[in-house]
Amino acid sequence: MAKGKLSIHTENIFPIIKKWLYSEHDIFLRELIANAIDALSKRETLDAKAKKKDLRVKIEIDKQDKCLRVIDSGVGMSEQEIKKYINQIAFSGAEDFVEKYKDKDIIGHFGLGFYSSFMVADKVSIDSLSYQDDAVPAAWECEGQTEYKMSSGSRKEVGTTVTVHLNSDSKDYLESYKIKEILDKYCTFMPFPIEFEGKVVNQKEPLWEKDPKDVKDKEYKEFYKEYFGDWQDPLFWIHLNVDYPFNLKGILYFPKLDEHAMRNTGMVKLFCNRVFVADNVKELLPEFLLLLKGGIDIPDIPLNVSRSFLQHDKQVQKITGYIVKKIADELKRMFNKDRKGYEKIWEDIQKYVKYGVLTQEKFFEACKEVVLFQDTDKKWHSLQELIAEQTDEKKVVNYTTDAHSPYIDVLVSEGKKVVLADEVLDNHLFQKYEMADNNLSFTRVDAQISESMVDKDRAEEVDEKGKSESEKIKEIFEKQIGDKKVQVKVQALKMKDVPAMIVFDEHMRRFMEMNATIGQNDDNLPMTGYELVVNLNNGLIQKMSKMNGKKDKEKLNLLCRYVNDLALIKQNNFTPKKLQEFVKMSSQMLEMV
Repeated sequence: MAKGKLSIHTENIFPIIKKWLYSEHDIFLRELIANAIDALSKRETLDAKAKKKDLRVKIEIDKQDKCLRVIDSGVGMSEQEIKKYINQIAFSGAEDFVEKYKDKDIIGHFGLGFYSSFMVADKVSIDSLSYQDDAVPAAWECEGQTEYKMSSGSRKEVGTTVTVHLNSDSKDYLESYKIKEILDKYCTFMPFPIEFEGKVVNQKEPLWEKDPKDVKDKEYKEFYKEYFGDWQDPLFWIHLNVDYPFNLKGILYFPKLDEHAMRNTGMVKLFCNRVFVADNVKELLPEFLLLLKGGIDIPDIPLNVSRSFLQHDKQVQKITGYIVKKIADELKRMFNKDRKGYEKIWEDIQKYVKYGVLTQEKFFEACKEVVLFQDTDKKWHSLQELIAEQTDEKKVVNYTTDAHSPYIDVLVSEGKKVVLADEVLDNHLFQKYEMADNNLSFTRVDAQISESMVDKDRAEEVDEKGKSESEKIKEIFEKQIGDKKVQVKVQALKMKDVPAMIVFDEHMRRFMEMNATIGQNDDNLPMTGYELVVNLNNGLIQKMSKMNGKKDKEKLNLLCRYVNDLALIKQNNFTPKKLQEFVKMSSQMLEMV
C-alpha cells in the first residue's frame, strides 16, 4: 500500500471544502453522479467493446456501514490516472484557488467536484478498473486530510465505485426518500440510466434536445404538464436552439398567471449537459421573464464552483439578449400572423410584456407596436391603430380608469375610441410611449373639457340686473369654496347628470396616483392647480343659481363643497380621512332633503 500527500499547497483545501464549498450539501451527490455520467460518455466514445445497455450508474445505500456508493460502468481509471485526476486537485491552480476563493461561497472549474463529498464524509474511497487492455484495478482512500492511501483494487468490471463514509451530521443520506429527492431534482435528464433501489429513476429525454420542427404541440403541452406539475395548458412557448455564437437549447413556457403564480419566481431551470444546476436564474433572465417556466441547457455556461449562480460576463449578456430577442420575435410573429390567437392570450401575457417594455429598452423598441390596448367596447387595438385616423400632428389617446365614467359616451358618440386603463402599470406605460414620441399624449377623459363635451346650443338666461346664469353660478362657488387655488369655470355640458368635473393637469395627477401606489398619498399632498368646471345643464346647479345668497348661505356652502368633493372623488384622490368627511357630508345632504 502506497501513501502520499495531495499536491499542491492543499493544507488549506479541505477546511474550505467542508465549510464554504457549497451552500447545499445535497450537491455532492449531483457532482459524483455527473462525474460518473462523464465517465460513461467517454467510454461510449473510446471503447468499441462497450455495449450501450451496460452503460449505467447505480446508487446504493449501506446503512450497516453508514456509507453511500456511486457505482458506474464508465471508462474507469488506472493508478496513474487517479494520481493525476484525484491527487493533483487543481494542478498548478490550487494555490491561486486557495488565495482567491478561501473567503467565498464558490469554487470554480478546478476539478474539485469529487471533493465536494468531503462535506458529508469522514472518509471517501475509490475502487476503479480502466477500460484499457491489461489494466489492473486501483484503490484510493482519504479521510479528509492531506494524506491519502493507494492500493490494489477489487473491481472486476470496468468502471468506478466511489464510497462515501458519511459523518455523524449527514446520516439523512442513508434514507431512501432523501436520495430519491436529490435524484429527482438533479438527475431527471441525465443521458444514461441511473438505478436506485432496483429502479431506473431518470430515463427521460428533455424535449428541448429535439429539433423544433419534429415536436408537435401535444408533446409540448404534455411535457409542460408532467415536468412542471401544472394542470393548465401553457399560453404559448418558445423553443430555443442555437449553436453559434454559443451553444444553447431550451424551451420557455408562458404559463397562465394567477395570484399564487405571481408570488413565485425561479421557475426556469438551468442545466449544464443535462445536469440540473439551478432554478434561480436571475443572472440569465431579465426580471420580467422570471415567472416563465421551462428549461435551458447551456453546456459551456460560465458557472461558479457550486454551479448554483451564474457569473456576470459578456457571454451571459449575449445569451440574455438572445432570449429576449427570441421572445420579441415570437410576439411579433403571433401579432402579424395570428391576431385573433394573440388577442386571446393577451390578457394573460400583458403583465410580462408591459413590464418588459418598461424595463428593457431593446424589448420596448422591438415590441412597442404589438402592445394591445382594450377600448370600452372590449376591442383590442395597437397604438398605431388607435391614432391611425387622427390628422393633427399631435396625437391623443383618450383613456379612462372607470369603465362607467359618464364622459365616455360623448367621445364614443363622435367615433372616438376610449382606452380602458385599469392595470397598475398603465400610467408608467403611457409615460414610456410619450417619452418616445413628443407628438403623442395619453389623456384621461375627465382631464380636459373637449369641444365634443360642450352643449353649444344652450342659451343662458339673464336676470333683471343683466347677470347671466354662468356669472351667478361662478360667483356662488368662488364665494362658498373660498380657495384661490381652485379655478371655477361654468360651462353647459352635454352630460346633464354630472354637476361638475375636475380638470386637472394629467401629469400632476399621474404623479399623485403613483405616490398613492407607494403609500405616500396623504393630506400633505393636496390637489393644487385644478379647475372646477360647473355644469350649467345640471338640475342641481340650476336650482342653486336661483337660491338667495343670504337666506340660503349655509345650504349653498354645503352644496358647493359637496359638488366640489363629488368631482374630486372621480380623480381617486381621497384618503381614508377625506372619504370619511365626504360620507359625513353626504349624510348632511340627505338630512337637508
